[in-house]
Amino acid sequence: MPPVSELSFRRAIINLADAGRLGEGEDLNDAILDFFIRLGQFLIPEGGDANAPVSYLGSIFWKQLRSAYASSGEDGWKNVQNWAKRKAGGLFKASFGAFAVPINEDLKDDKGNDAGNHWWLALVLNPPGGAMKEPTAVMCLDSMQRRTKKFDEPLSTTQAGTMHRYSVEVTEVEQAGYLLIITFEARGDGSFGPLPRPEKSRLLVDGYACVDPTLGLRINMPGDDGVAGRFQGTLTFAMDGRCRSSAFEFIYADDGYGPIKIEFDPFQLTKLQKDVSRYLGGYLAKEWEMNGPQKGVRFEKMSTRALVADVHQQENLNDCGVYVLENTLRALRLKKEFLKTMAEASSQVLSKYPWPSQKDITARKLKLKGIVARLFSAAAEKGITDVEKLLKEDDTLKKEVLESLTEARDSEVDKFASDLHKELAARTADKEKEQEELRRREEAVQARREEERAKREEAARKAEEERLELKWSGGPRKVEEKKKKKASRSKSGSDMSMSRSRSRGKDRNAKGRSKKRAASSSQDSRRPAKGGSKKRATSPSEDSRRPGKSVKRNKSNGGGGRRRGGRGASDSRSRSPSRRRRR
Repeated sequence: MPPVSELSFRRAIINLADAGRLGEGEDLNDAILDFFIRLGQFLIPEGGDANAPVSYLGSIFWKQLRSAYASSGEDGWKNVQNWAKRKAGGLFKASFGAFAVPINEDLKDDKGNDAGNHWWLALVLNPPGGAMKEPTAVMCLDSMQRRTKKFDEPLSTTQAGTMHRYSVEVTEVEQAGYLLIITFEARGDGSFGPLPRPEKSRLLVDGYACVDPTLGLRINMPGDDGVAGRFQGTLTFAMDGRCRSSAFEFIYADDGYGPIKIEFDPFQLTKLQKDVSRYLGGYLAKEWEMNGPQKGVRFEKMSTRALVADVHQQENLNDCGVYVLENTLRALRLKKEFLKTMAEASSQVLSKYPWPSQKDITARKLKLKGIVARLFSAAAEKGITDVEKLLKEDDTLKKEVLESLTEARDSEVDKFASDLHKELAARTADKEKEQEELRRREEAVQARREEERAKREEAARKAEEERLELKWSGGPRKVEEKKKKKASRSKSGSDMSMSRSRSRGKDRNAKGRSKKRAASSSQDSRRPAKGGSKKRATSPSEDSRRPGKSVKRNKSNGGGGRRRGGRGASDSRSRSPSRRRRR
């Protein structure tokens, strides 16, 4: 039979050129990823792909989601709105515990120029959790994590015995996967000869020494006796990919320089990783709204947290795609419940998971290279390019393919599961304590609210009573007027009493004076006139013409002299005080 040039499995196609990507020093491409992940979904889960715990929509899903200048996951949903429909049961199928999304990142150098591409995996744990009020996480599995730290005050040391005339400073340190890049500057005044060469520098980490760094110099002035020297540039150390440390010890050259301790902050999410988490959360929310099993339930996209798993780092520049494939194949061996539980795990516990090392990746790559050759041979022999048909007809070939995709690691996974359950149990106990404390606080707050409510009700009751009292008394204005009238009456009453008392006093004084006058008049009338015994009595006519006070008083009382009836002047004078009182 003639050789075949390509193989297909459920719309995933690879050709001989793609198969060549499995060679040493080659980068894996999207065709190889799609082919083997779908093959793994079909073979690895018990019961076939119907029970696969991981959903997969293709290696270019992320690129398509971000296309057409989509500004969010909801906006980009229209670009991939039919992708999840092709999955039996949709993206939120009950058997799915995770959703695998390969990310192909465009790298840039420090000058902004293209520096190639890099694959890493975004594993969305418990996709429907945002609608079910359960934990959901976007776990970033990056085999070439990047972090940089600049020192505002450079880390420095000096060479012993040079009286601080030979020094070295570290201004910046950067990690890119297994590579650690140190930016340094060494100086010497030439009093002790030329500067020691930086190629002999060492990096101590996790109990072993990294030697033979790659040197990149911007200033290369070794100096000499009496001639100052200066080196400025970078030293790049290649570490073991299993290195998990964030603390390093840098020793410059090998001529008595003191060690410089360098410490990184823990790995943080990069800008792209944050964007991936935000876009995928928005996409899940929109997909749930349009095609979810319970469309009426709101999907809280903000409940999706992003985290960086401390995975092993690749020790070359071209195996990132194999790491993505390996992590996805291992996830297919886990149970749905276990994957959902991982959404609650801390970064410390996740670091204990048996993540693939560089040794595991190299072995997997060799197995895949061998099985691809076997499949092309079987396809040529039987004249069938559809791998699914080949496997149904040949159980031996099917077993060989399964063995190339899996590896016995049940004991390691079980140990990790035990650690994870212990952490979650401890976290549950702590959560119960927090809830109990929260309950006590809420009860105290509720008691204070009840007390304040009772005070407000009492104040409202008193205000209502005052309002009713004002209402029945004619309103506040009338009450005020009544108060003013009452005050006015009391004031006028006191004034009248004072005036009456004053008038009574005047009357008493006037009465006393009148009595005195009356008494004086009577005495005058009974007193004989001078010479009265010798003179004869005056006639009435003469008496009437004689002026006197009594006559005036009689006139003032309406009398015109002596009245008929024979009353004399004494009677008239006796009545004059009472008449004055009446006046």
